[in-house]
Amino acid sequence: MCLFAIFYAPLAVADSACGACHANEVALWQQSHHAKAMLPATQETVAGVFDGSVTRYKDLAFRFTIGELGYQVSIGEGATAETYAIDYVFGFTPLQQYLARLPRGRYQAIPVAWDTRPQSAGGQRWYALESDLNWDHSGFTWNNSCASCHSTNLVKAYDPASDSFATRFDEVNVSCAACHGDAKAHLAWAAGAKPNTLNAGFAASLKDGGQWAWHQDQAIASRESPPVGAQLSSCAQCHTRSEQIGSWHPKAELFDHVSPVLPHQPFYYQDGQIRDEVFELGSFLQSRMHAAGVVCSNCHEPHSAKLRAEGDGVCMQCHKADTFAVPSHHRHQTGSAGCVDCHMPATVYMGVDARRDHRFVIPDPALSKTLGSPDACRSCHAEMPMAKLSERLPKVASPSQIKTRDFATLADGGVANMALYQSIVDTLSPIREASLLAQLSPYDYAQQNVLLSKLQSPSPLVRAAGVRAFAQAPSAERWRRLSALLADNSKMVRMELAPVLAGTAPAQLSQAQSAQLAALFTEYESLMNTHLDSPQIAANFANYQLARGRLAEAAELYQQAIKLDAAFVYPYLQLAMLTRGSDAELSWLQEAQQADVKSADAAYQLGLYWVRAKDYARALAGLKQAFDLAPHRPEFAYGYAVALENRGQLDEAITVLKTVASRGHASPLTSDLLSLYLQKRSGRDAGNALIK
Repeated sequence: MCLFAIFYAPLAVADSACGACHANEVALWQQSHHAKAMLPATQETVAGVFDGSVTRYKDLAFRFTIGELGYQVSIGEGATAETYAIDYVFGFTPLQQYLARLPRGRYQAIPVAWDTRPQSAGGQRWYALESDLNWDHSGFTWNNSCASCHSTNLVKAYDPASDSFATRFDEVNVSCAACHGDAKAHLAWAAGAKPNTLNAGFAASLKDGGQWAWHQDQAIASRESPPVGAQLSSCAQCHTRSEQIGSWHPKAELFDHVSPVLPHQPFYYQDGQIRDEVFELGSFLQSRMHAAGVVCSNCHEPHSAKLRAEGDGVCMQCHKADTFAVPSHHRHQTGSAGCVDCHMPATVYMGVDARRDHRFVIPDPALSKTLGSPDACRSCHAEMPMAKLSERLPKVASPSQIKTRDFATLADGGVANMALYQSIVDTLSPIREASLLAQLSPYDYAQQNVLLSKLQSPSPLVRAAGVRAFAQAPSAERWRRLSALLADNSKMVRMELAPVLAGTAPAQLSQAQSAQLAALFTEYESLMNTHLDSPQIAANFANYQLARGRLAEAAELYQQAIKLDAAFVYPYLQLAMLTRGSDAELSWLQEAQQADVKSADAAYQLGLYWVRAKDYARALAGLKQAFDLAPHRPEFAYGYAVALENRGQLDEAITVLKTVASRGHASPLTSDLLSLYLQKRSGRDAGNALIK
């Protein structure tokens, strides 16, 4: 029997203890995705056919077999192939992945999966996932990318010095305690006389479905009192793409343990629809359902996670059938389409896994066509001309459609249209408001006033976005505007604030401010130190240390990021900046370019290095390469144009700046430079004409 690198900690309360009183709930759970989120690889749990057939991922051969290591995977060809034990299965439908045991406590989710769907649906096959990452990249490492949502009470236990994990958990899968918390006090309550104890001994109750009623002339039921929030906080541990900023417990506020990705590109389409693998929370927080008090368990039975009713029945719990389940509303033949087909379009992830958008919006084919976002109507009627499709839709857009169109306009083009922004911002959901707020500039007077007002918002999402926007401001301005939030009651706001305030405090602080700032930095550093297995977080922590003047610590963290991901260009460039003027600067820049030959940033910084070294031929080549790799970046066009003009190539410089403008990527700097160069050429041409 092999020794696993994952250790089972002593259980707080085993699931078997729950079944004694809650047999029905446990039976439902045993058939759920939660129960099968992760399990030891056995004959009963492995769905794939380990027959040695070859599946290729990024030109590497993957063979799954049963051999000396039990279930195992061989990666590569011939004598160079490496074989790893498969100790765990990951999920069960519509695909199953396998965790390979690597040195130093790592488990890697192999990017070749088994399609568990029936053969008639295209399943029962090995297939490679689509990704730019190498199979052994930290993005596929179970310990830091997947583990916390597939097991219960997981402790990652990463040691940066040895670059190793001693990961442990209470239970291998998502058990009762993962959602309800520790049940020790509940068991004591159950074993006794069952006194009238709050929540029967649990720290909080997840029963947050509420009471709903139809009032006179209402077609949609209304909730009698708002939800407490404990249920959404519990589900959001995993059903969101976010930064984990704290430990969940049953009484934890949502934004004290997760900081969700906001609905903007590249993670979402401009209309807020899911694009990348962002799960459910981000789209749900945009919805009118969430605003009306709907919680997860209103639609999903929480133990099986299945819908409460089949088909449209789950929607008709609150939406009157004689209003909504009729052709006059859905404009289809009865039974030909369901509510979710129109209001929850699906996006397929990992090749076979269709997941539905949770904004619950009215389809808008015209908007989707403009944005290139998936459209519920055209997913079924792809061949129908837009004009004919529009004939079947209401002639006048609904208020919610107009609101989404306005949001998409601002999300797509920035918030230059402040009149539109100010006309809708107070009608948006907090997460949409935060998404737009983060685009505002503290340098623009009108936008700064909006930012300042939103720093007082009751929503942590909005306050945190305001802090993020002020990160662009000068140091003294950041302290003056943001120091009032030092003791903000939301951890998400504080963790956004710490790196923005790093290095900004004046020399003289009150005793209270000093204590608050020290507490803020201690809290932030503690959080960062638990995630040094992430190259991005290591680099972010290095930036914080750099802002605080801790150059040695910053350099060590940038090198930690490179150790974790040698293709991550940013830390090389930061190390080059730290060593500017020394021989090491050029070495770091060259390593950056070797790490990613397609990195425009590396080419640009190398070009600037040659400018400082007065090697203008090499400088021009580097700046041209940066512009060619990223023609949408106005700063690269600016640098390349200046280099061209300095080399006497004024016409070529003007062509570059005009190209940027014609593509819609001009900035104030490139526009001003173009104007200057056009005047210069006009003067030159006039002078030449006079000479002739």
